[in-house]
Amino acid sequence: MSDELDFDPEELAMLRQLFRVEAEDALELVTARVLAAGSARPSIEALTEMMRVTHTLKGAAGTVGLGAVVELSHGLESAFAALGRETVPWTAATADQIVEITDGLRGYLEHGPGSPTGEALAAQLRSQIEQLGDRRRSDTARLLAIPDPSSIRFDTPIAGVPVLLEQDTSGRVVAEVRATDSAWITAPRTSSPTGSDTIPPIAFAHDDEVRADAAPPEPKTWLRVEPERIDALMSGAGELLFDRTRIERRVQLLRTLARDLARTRQTLHDALGDSGVPTRTALVATESELAGQAALLSQTTAALLDEIEALRRTIGELQHGLTRIRMASARALMTHAARTLRALRRATGVRVELRALGEETEFDKAVAEQLVDPITQLLRNAVAHAIEPPEERAARGKPPAATITIRARQDGNLLVLEVSDDGRGIDTQALRDRLVANGHWTASRAQLANDAEILDALLGTGVSVRGDADELAGRGIGLGLVRQTVAKLGGEVKVSSTAHRGTTFSLRLPLSTALAHAMLFKVGGQVYAVPNVHVVDTISVEPNATHAAVRVRAAPDPVQLPVLRLEQLLGHGSPAEKRPGVVVSFAGKSLVCTVDKLVGPREIIIKPLGPLLAPLTLYAGATISGSGKVQLILDPAQLVRRAYPDAPSAAIGDSGASSLAGRALVVDDSRAIREAMTSMLGREGWIVDVAEDGARALQMSRQLRYDLVVTDLEMPELGGFDLIARLRRDERFRQTPIVVITSRVNPEHRRRARDLGVRAFVAKPITRRKLLEALATR
Repeated sequence: MSDELDFDPEELAMLRQLFRVEAEDALELVTARVLAAGSARPSIEALTEMMRVTHTLKGAAGTVGLGAVVELSHGLESAFAALGRETVPWTAATADQIVEITDGLRGYLEHGPGSPTGEALAAQLRSQIEQLGDRRRSDTARLLAIPDPSSIRFDTPIAGVPVLLEQDTSGRVVAEVRATDSAWITAPRTSSPTGSDTIPPIAFAHDDEVRADAAPPEPKTWLRVEPERIDALMSGAGELLFDRTRIERRVQLLRTLARDLARTRQTLHDALGDSGVPTRTALVATESELAGQAALLSQTTAALLDEIEALRRTIGELQHGLTRIRMASARALMTHAARTLRALRRATGVRVELRALGEETEFDKAVAEQLVDPITQLLRNAVAHAIEPPEERAARGKPPAATITIRARQDGNLLVLEVSDDGRGIDTQALRDRLVANGHWTASRAQLANDAEILDALLGTGVSVRGDADELAGRGIGLGLVRQTVAKLGGEVKVSSTAHRGTTFSLRLPLSTALAHAMLFKVGGQVYAVPNVHVVDTISVEPNATHAAVRVRAAPDPVQLPVLRLEQLLGHGSPAEKRPGVVVSFAGKSLVCTVDKLVGPREIIIKPLGPLLAPLTLYAGATISGSGKVQLILDPAQLVRRAYPDAPSAAIGDSGASSLAGRALVVDDSRAIREAMTSMLGREGWIVDVAEDGARALQMSRQLRYDLVVTDLEMPELGGFDLIARLRRDERFRQTPIVVITSRVNPEHRRRARDLGVRAFVAKPITRRKLLEALATR
């Protein structure tokens, strides 16, 4: 089935690993629902949920090519349906048998399909599930899963596998049970022609395949950690940081107190010269006591400073360890890039290969997820703009197949990603002329601009190097989106190009998004922050000025930048005196923000906004001060948008702009299916977003417009049909192609889908061939 699925071996292994994690959660849920009911029949709601997760398991297993799990899950789902209809009675042994089946399924997934142990478990599970669905047959006829403890004695282990022998009342051995890591495998005893007991062989992989003198390799263990727990630990690390800040404030107070005591002591000492002898004795004693207290206070302060330093080291180690938990190598991003380039190669016929360097470089998974779209867009640009025809490459002495190189490396606390090609390079003179022709630059400015400024304009003006547009590129929007995405992550994009040798896009951004450095300032008594990566300089701004002269790097003369009055924007009036200003740069555009007072740079823990402030687009997040006050982080993209209200969307990377090749939304409660669909659609050039249920999909659809929706039907929170109906009520999605993937293929569901304008109705398991046929349906 893997050939039909058309997954690379490494990709299929990754999908199956995701499926095993998902299956473990589903089987755990079934077990929990059964045990919660005790000996009674579970409620209809519990049985329905058990059927739903088993149904999801069946579809996901088919998608990753595990046919035996599809068969077993289907049988278990049918058994649950029979129990729900009460056509099969619920007896005292039913709960135990369901738990045995779920344990057996775990064992099968652990040993893997095709292994002797796995096949033995599969055969046992088929029999158990058959008996569960038909309890009218005698329980003594079903294959024994766990024998009665009173009838068991231990025998000599065979090939390192513990063996338990079951005896009847006369002492004759009637069955053997061999223990594996996760299940008991039971086989009946038979008698030889001589009458002696014999044990039918049960093959284990290590019986024949592992040499006696070769130790088996140490299995790699994995720790599954829920993201919420990691976030909670990160929050705890942030609290430690706040504790450190509070301690530092206390130290400052102690230092002040020590100075005050020393000053009091000096005053007292000076007064001794004017006092009489009797008083002098008493004052000397008091002064001596004050001196001792001042010395003790100084010692305490010094010790407290040492403790703060130790706390700083502990916090640093904790943050480093927690950050590593969130880290992932660049290999997954490189693999996605390879699939995207392969799809582009098939679609365009361009001969191009990918070279990946630095796959072991690690950075935050959240950063990696956000980089998928920019890397896809840069690959599209390279194929559309950079790669010459084979005859042109041959004339310049280049190999027929072009090479695109993605290089990842770490530079301090920054991730550097470089996407390079060996193509024709960018014609800066043609780009200069196009900037003038489109009205973005004047002829005099274009004449004075150097090549670096011309190339930088490519990222922010929405101008393309191509004169025509097709479905792949040419509209000048994509690179603006690349810059906008990277800027939101606190990074920057640089481009360099050499004629006839190629172009390189360099992305520099933080390794992690949880901890950041920011510039803090006050406006109207409230402290605000802007990430340091977007702060260029601080200046003074004259009263009522609408523009300020700022000397920008690489510019010979000061540049006039628009002034954004934060006191007016945030509703604190408009003072008429000279004020400090913070020069902010985002996505190639700069501005000056006026403030009341500069607090200075600080290290902050970024926290998401709660539901109350989330709709306020001006803020990107929040942090907490050492005194426990909330400090809001301003979104640089929104500041630029307010300072440049007439700028085109591409110039500042409007997040609402749609992808050139189309953006697809995949909705399914199975993570394995979501990942598989992402891979399939990504190969066809789609940018894919995923949602785990209809409610989340509906929320995402309010923020972005999608060119394709692929959805399951049975999901928690909001089902597929309800999602489709709500989407069709939205003017933006009335004509959007919608494809349904489901195991519920019956005439009623097909009729309802047709009434809702669904383009195609595809039965799980989903394969690439089925998906392409569905997308081709009109």
